[in-house]
Amino acid sequence: MKKILAAALMVTGFVSLATAAEWKSNLELGYVQTSGNTETSSMNTKGKAIRDGETWRTTVQASALNATDAKRTIAEKYAISAQEDWKISESGFLFGRIAFDTDRFGGFKKRTSETLGYGFDILKTDERQWNAEIGGGARQTELTTGEKTSNVVVRAATFYNWKISKTATFSQELKSEGGKDGYVSNSVTSLLNQVSGNLSSKVSYAVQHTSKVPVGTKKLNKELSASLVFSY
Repeated sequence: MKKILAAALMVTGFVSLATAAEWKSNLELGYVQTSGNTETSSMNTKGKAIRDGETWRTTVQASALNATDAKRTIAEKYAISAQEDWKISESGFLFGRIAFDTDRFGGFKKRTSETLGYGFDILKTDERQWNAEIGGGARQTELTTGEKTSNVVVRAATFYNWKISKTATFSQELKSEGGKDGYVSNSVTSLLNQVSGNLSSKVSYAVQHTSKVPVGTKKLNKELSASLVFSY
């Protein structure tokens, strides 16, 4: 339980740093506890803050997932990233991104990447937004086995957002990053429904595939979650 609370406080603190008027932020909280034949508890927290100016756009994200059963921790991962976009045209931008994540049940203690690249808007209307990014850089990884690697990586990502109605929004995110030490690919599909004011409910399905993992670690991870989202 202590780790679950610590994860929530980490992301909550991150969002609190970005509540100035010029930032748009949201905090996502999901918690599930079961008892009886199976006793488990899991906490999923995410935070996102965007400052979108005329020339520059800053996006900071953080997430934490912790799950335990009656005896032990069965899942634990944390991630934080920051990206700066320089708008060079009406639809194009250059970006610089740095990211850190850890997932000891996913085969690595820590992973850091630094990438630069180009992004562009494929579609941009009041109801639909679709963009794509391509770039490259470096990634440093420390596996749970103690092995350390450092490689050049290529990164590609695309994000689609569709405001279905006044209260419902569908989104799809795809991204992949990797090099000689393997690729990590993620897909996140979600549906956001406004409940009242700044409060919304969210259902999402996430899939992560890691092409190279230590022996005994699964390459494919899936996560279905339901959570509440507070927007600022």
